[in-house]
Amino acid sequence: MSSAPAYEIRAYRPGDEPAILAAFNRIFARVDPGFHPRGEAEWRWLYERNPSGRRIFLAVAEDGRVLAQYAGIPQRVRLDGEATCFSQSVDSMSDPEFRRLAREPLFVQVGRAFDAAFGGTGPEKDTLMWGLPVPAAFRIGKKALKYELIRQQHKLSAPLARIAPSTTPLEAEELRAVPPETDALYERLAPERRGMAVRDQAQMRWRYDENPNHRYRVAGVRRAGELAGLAVFRKGCFDLVEDALLVDWLAPAGDESVRAALLAWALAAARAEGCERLTTLFPESAPEWLAFQRLGFRVHPTRYFLVAWSFSSVHDLAWMQRHWYYTLGDTDLV
Repeated sequence: MSSAPAYEIRAYRPGDEPAILAAFNRIFARVDPGFHPRGEAEWRWLYERNPSGRRIFLAVAEDGRVLAQYAGIPQRVRLDGEATCFSQSVDSMSDPEFRRLAREPLFVQVGRAFDAAFGGTGPEKDTLMWGLPVPAAFRIGKKALKYELIRQQHKLSAPLARIAPSTTPLEAEELRAVPPETDALYERLAPERRGMAVRDQAQMRWRYDENPNHRYRVAGVRRAGELAGLAVFRKGCFDLVEDALLVDWLAPAGDESVRAALLAWALAAARAEGCERLTTLFPESAPEWLAFQRLGFRVHPTRYFLVAWSFSSVHDLAWMQRHWYYTLGDTDLV
């Protein structure tokens, strides 16, 4: 049996990228038959160029090998008007060869260091850490890292012919890129949502326009020359099904005209892509959850369950269940 090498648990340092990628591609290739190796360009987009920052902790052996990683995709967030961050836990891994040779699992050690470094309240801390883990990761996370279930995640989906947006004088226009007016749109709409990730131009362009893996289509609706709503569309696989996906949605909750114009555009995009269904995702607490069902969407279970742990006594998990607004675009699933 191999003996555990000497290792250090620490935050990411510039220059760690080759060792992180080597470990990532080695470890995930063992467990995922459909795995595609990650390259440096994708890594730098995901971890260096995100306007909300970077979250990485590592277990590094004396020879420079990465034995474990706990990482997150941070999101700037407004909670009741106050600036803070969330982070979605992603790319967590530990080398099977050394997984059980330390005093406790490396995944747990690195995860605890991650929590201590980044968890907290305020603009520079992660008030909420969350994820969509596989069952094995959830079991160990619940036992040792404070993971708690928020909900089994459901989706809204319907055949295109069933979706019936109301008549509207407005028309959505497909855009070449996320427009500068997105900042003003977000500022007007943020007060409607007590908990929502920042959707300004910088964040949305990074997430969609600059994404190296997928092509997204963005549309906007204008009223009297002012941007009144945005939607993001992609044909892709979600929950093991190839679908037309309504990925992101930034629109007034009660504005039926804007909603109808954006949905009409999404339906046209889905037909142009040769899709038969349109699928999207909102929490059950969002106004869109019922509004979209009234337009023909139906609720379906997915294989995902949402877990989280909060560092705030005010914005705890019960508060998040009632007030946290998110879409497919807040996740790394599509």
